[in-house]
Amino acid sequence: TYYIGEENSNDFVIVPKGFITDFATIPQILWWLIPPDGEYTQAAVLHDFMLVNKVYPIKKIDKVFLEAMVVLKVPAWKRKLMFFGVRAFHLWR
Repeated sequence: TYYIGEENSNDFVIVPKGFITDFATIPQILWWLIPPDGEYTQAAVLHDFMLVNKVYPIKKIDKVFLEAMVVLKVPAWKRKLMFFGVRAFHLWR
């Protein structure tokens, strides 16, 4: 369960046990910098779940992904890079 905004918020997402994910969808050429899993893995799984299930509009899903990485204490440079990567991907599609 991830509470959006703050713990015990009325806005939350439950990722069910067994949900299939590819973790962070990072092009293999960039794995030396950002591998598909790391300290951001839980945020990536949450992001995948919200996208697959269309829980919110894509822009909000990406913002929740960024928020979750802050909660997980992902270094600022890495979370910004990953956030802008998903935003660029969604705008490109």
